[in-house]
Amino acid sequence: MTQDNAAQALLILLVTPKLEEVLVDFLLQQTAISGFTTAPANGHGTGHGAGHGSVKLSLVEQVTGRQSRVQFMLHATLPVMHALIAALKAEFQHTDMHYILLPVLDAQSI
Repeated sequence: MTQDNAAQALLILLVTPKLEEVLVDFLLQQTAISGFTTAPANGHGTGHGAGHGSVKLSLVEQVTGRQSRVQFMLHATLPVMHALIAALKAEFQHTDMHYILLPVLDAQSI
């Protein structure tokens, strides 16, 4: 566990490339997090999301078998992550953003 023993979490966000810059700006304004990383990613499958609101792949995406995404990774305390997720839900409704929140067993700089 980290030095302060607070419960830590890793938040992974998967967004469309057109949302990348807006989300970067949003996250840079969040004083509770110290930073984040981004990387290009590909989604694979017949659609993204679940239920009636799922996003269908375009014809090109169906042929190539992939949908371009940008992956964001953020590390902070669990309460900070819950507050951030609530803010993301309020700010980015219906933007096809997917998130995964994971516990962190240990995180330190070496």
